[in-house]
Amino acid sequence: MEELYITHYYYPGTDPWKNIMHLPEQEAFKVAGELAAAHPETTSFGRFADFVNYYPQRKKADEYVRNEFIRLGGKPKLMNPFAFVLGDCEYLKKWFDSSDKLVLKLSGIPDEQISFTLGDSCAIITQGKEPTVLTKRMLFDGIKECGSLEMFFKKSLGKYAYVEVQLWDRAENNA
Repeated sequence: MEELYITHYYYPGTDPWKNIMHLPEQEAFKVAGELAAAHPETTSFGRFADFVNYYPQRKKADEYVRNEFIRLGGKPKLMNPFAFVLGDCEYLKKWFDSSDKLVLKLSGIPDEQISFTLGDSCAIITQGKEPTVLTKRMLFDGIKECGSLEMFFKKSLGKYAYVEVQLWDRAENNA
């Protein structure tokens, strides 16, 4: 199988290794307000303008995915993951209105520190559904069964724009 990679798109001038969900709740709300006020014209910061609704949904999605990942054998080091996508995603590139991205080789990430969902876990939770959580082995088996990553995407994603990747530990040095 070809080398796969994961991508984290981010707004220019921000640190891709900072996650607002890692902050205490009160501080997260303060930072969200500051970011929304500083970037009112951006799509990516819109979620912070509505943080009173976004925060509990994000928290619920992260908790659901983490618990399911643990059930599947994962050993996450974080309560809230760093969000990536499998491969590239034009939708998110436009959403962040940026070419700034962090790209990591999937092969360099320990299996017990990475999970995958078919689609955006928070959006799925917001719709009252449960996201499908995969381990790295489950992902590879699905790709192998379909014959290629492209065919796996066609079969598995349906209406979803991407495979969301949850990185449960900071892994900066495998790019």
